[in-house]
Amino acid sequence: MRVSKNVVEARRQLLADLLQNQRYLPLEQICIRLSISAATARRDLSELQRTGRIRRTPGGALSDFSDKFPSFAERLGRDSERKNGLARQVLPHLFSGSTVYIDGGTTPFALARLLPEAEIPGLKVVTNSLPVVELLSGSGVSLHIPGGDLVARQSLLIGERAVRALRDWKIDVSVLGAEGVTESGFWNSAPEVVALQKAAIANSKRSFVLVTAEKIGHRAGAQLATWSSGLELVTDATEKQLQSARIPLAKMEVG
Repeated sequence: MRVSKNVVEARRQLLADLLQNQRYLPLEQICIRLSISAATARRDLSELQRTGRIRRTPGGALSDFSDKFPSFAERLGRDSERKNGLARQVLPHLFSGSTVYIDGGTTPFALARLLPEAEIPGLKVVTNSLPVVELLSGSGVSLHIPGGDLVARQSLLIGERAVRALRDWKIDVSVLGAEGVTESGFWNSAPEVVALQKAAIANSKRSFVLVTAEKIGHRAGAQLATWSSGLELVTDATEKQLQSARIPLAKMEVG
């Protein structure tokens, strides 16, 4: 039976709205959410891409928000000295023979910049960040890439395949970024990024979240964790800023 044009357009608008909220969805999740076949999902994605409402990735799609959100390269030059200062606070927690997971944000990337000169014997770096991979390739640091679906603009590998691969690792320290920190916990905007971060946290002995002061008190679309999770905040926010946002000072390190 032929589906009416109005029904098709309504379904495609629903898909566009869903992607606007989720930012990234693998194809199988699109099929489940909308109760459609993979062939129908691909046709809808192609039409949304043609009209400029989304950008497709292998196995899924991103809303046009990804194009509006600053790319990794655009964000990298912002507040670099502040980010370097936060990264230096984490460095003493890395030890000989340890395994560290470095997240895809520009603040965790600052830690990667410190590692070649730190010369920590036997250090293993696990990352889904392509800039970290490029930086550390040939540096002598043992580098491991779980894989996943490429979000090119953010230079990041995410998705269910990445989450599954990360579950096989035993990590000593995870170094993560976030888009917001409030009295109720830590926040990021993309659920697929949060899923990857949660997999790293679950397999880590310690997890640090590095955020610059302007993110304190800000809430994003997806919650990464509450304060009871044991995540440790590293920030350059002042004590007054933290108290104003009701951040529990006992669970953080202030730069």
